Amino acid sequence: MNIAEIKRPPRNQNALDLMATVTEKITASPDATEVFILVKIGGDYMRFSSGIDNLMHLVATLELAKFDALQRMSTD
Repeated sequence: MNIAEIKRPPRNQNALDLMATVTEKITASPDATEVFILVKIGGDYMRFSSGIDNLMHLVATLELAKFDALQRMSTD
């Protein structure tokens, strides 16, 4: 076996699976109104969003996500 024969799943497979799930949820929910996505590509983060109606609610949600990420880091 040489290096060309080694088959690895693409590194983006988890992100693609997550996006498929999100797409299904949005498609099935006619009342879905806002989307905010943060993607790390290479070493850089890229953000994508629809219109944001309630910016303070988004900021609070991001703070909760940050807290969750920090908690996960401390338990790993």
